[in-house]
Amino acid sequence: MRCSRCVLCLLALLTLLALKVYIEWSAGGLGLRGQREARAPPGRAGALPFRPSLPANLSGRLGQPGPPATAYWNRQQLLSGAPAGDCRAWGRAAAAQIPDFASYPEPHRRFLLSAACRDYPWGLSGAGVPGCPDSPAPYLLLAVKSSAGRFGERQAIRETWGGPQPGVRLLFLLGSARGEPGPDLSALLRWESRRHGDLLLWDFLDVPFNRSLKDVLFLRWLARRCPRATFVLRAQDDSFVHVRALLRLLRALPPAAARGLYLGHVFDRASPVRSPKGPYYVPESFYAGPYPAYASGGGYVFAGQLAPWLLRAAERVVPFPIDDVYSGLCFRALGLAPQHHPGFLTNWPSGGEPENPCTHRSLVLVQPRDPQQTIRLWKVLQNLRAPC
Repeated sequence: MRCSRCVLCLLALLTLLALKVYIEWSAGGLGLRGQREARAPPGRAGALPFRPSLPANLSGRLGQPGPPATAYWNRQQLLSGAPAGDCRAWGRAAAAQIPDFASYPEPHRRFLLSAACRDYPWGLSGAGVPGCPDSPAPYLLLAVKSSAGRFGERQAIRETWGGPQPGVRLLFLLGSARGEPGPDLSALLRWESRRHGDLLLWDFLDVPFNRSLKDVLFLRWLARRCPRATFVLRAQDDSFVHVRALLRLLRALPPAAARGLYLGHVFDRASPVRSPKGPYYVPESFYAGPYPAYASGGGYVFAGQLAPWLLRAAERVVPFPIDDVYSGLCFRALGLAPQHHPGFLTNWPSGGEPENPCTHRSLVLVQPRDPQQTIRLWKVLQNLRAPC
């Protein structure tokens, strides 16, 4: 009798184990999440386990399933993927193959000529490259894009939402200490780096169209020097982050959702700006079609373990001048769509009462905020226990 009961218990356990394996296998084969799922709350949208992959042909994932379009980026992505070899030669070839390249605005021409160059030295002589502690590794890494002359923005963040907190590490991502135009700020940045130890600076021209390069170099640093960070928030230095709210959100995620996280303010129906006077202008001869869904560069959060995979994706996805669109393309190459969260607002209005703590009770990130607004908002948020 006892033996029969043991057999029945064993069969029940084996049945449950087989059911679990089947469910995980089925969920893993669902592939790229659709736009409707990207808009769902993170606790539900990310309920399936995510396994990154890079297929040999990225055309379908990047929305390029048909024959090559006439636009240069689309054609290159279908034919050869990201450039390899002599980076300057790739830029010259691009210029030669785009019929109206001479009519491009100067920033666009300069971007294309150097877009494939992604190896740049550390930009502060005599200053060490910051890293992360091995134990304990950061639970949340705050990676904030800045530029050499924006001392006020960085200090406001250090004194408010980016201040020391258990499990949280703050870093600022910068290009060259010599701006365009502007003085050489190397001496001041060396002092700032020694004082705070939170600057990641590479020696490339820090202009808007090089922000995607900043992302690639940061991912390389992350994979080598901080590979055990659990989550990464990529933000701008004019963003305000309610870190406590973000930590609550992340800690409430199911483990499967956390592994493939790419979360923020999602644009899922965006198209290139075709007016040459706009800051986000993209010529029709360079890129055709709408953009895939992507999280706004004002601030998004992703799983730290995705960094090596994102680096591999960046080797395959042709360079693009708009940094958050390019990041979205790299995530999409891995089979991962962004998840929208209503607490990320990267088009915050300049009027109204932005410092009202009740307004910000449920928000995670708002942009833009200047240093004075950041400090005032931080002070009123300390009184969140007040009734609303």
